[in-house]
Amino acid sequence: MASPLSQGPQHATWASAMNVKTPLAIAAAIVLIIVTVTIAFYVVVVKVPSDLAHKTAEGVRQFFNFTPQVRINQTIVIEQNTPILEVATVSREMFIDHSWQQTWMGSTKTIQIQGVFTAKAGFDLREPFRIDIEKRPLHVVAWVPPPKLLSIDMKEYKVLKDENGWWNSLTLQDREEAVRQIRAEAIDKAKHSGLLEESQASVEARIREIVERNGSTVVFRNENADRRQ
Repeated sequence: MASPLSQGPQHATWASAMNVKTPLAIAAAIVLIIVTVTIAFYVVVVKVPSDLAHKTAEGVRQFFNFTPQVRINQTIVIEQNTPILEVATVSREMFIDHSWQQTWMGSTKTIQIQGVFTAKAGFDLREPFRIDIEKRPLHVVAWVPPPKLLSIDMKEYKVLKDENGWWNSLTLQDREEAVRQIRAEAIDKAKHSGLLEESQASVEARIREIVERNGSTVVFRNENADRRQ
């Protein structure tokens, strides 16, 4: 059996080795923690917002045929690209009956026409249409301009009545005025038919679907409203 004296040098060598390894292990652990935190910071602060920005922009491009400006914390990361000036999101057919008449000295001339119109509502892309990515907490702010009536086209019309008065005859100008009035009536009807609200709801639903598919939430804003959907 070895004496305690004979174990002294070996024990001292082992203790010395342990004293060297312990700081190295601590340093390695610290480096590992720093690397892990750095990677986590990069993923959360840089990669996730960047991925959300690009996927949202691509989703908008695929559906609406234009790329909105995208910012992350007020910094532009994707420039707006609008090969079109307007984007229509809804359309509706409307049937309008319109009567026009004018009386002179007791003699009345009358025009009655029926028109079929197609109204389209959507957005003017010359107005701000922007996507903001906010990091804390991570969410999307979609700046969408107010919807507009983009076009209203008369597909066809039918003259139901075209009658002269006894001494008050219809003129070309009378017929043109009747067509102008039926078009104005169609525009007014389209604006008050819920078409604009439907257009707004349509674009918000599509953007919300794109954003939620990529694991985030969206706030819709314009100069008139601020709604969390």
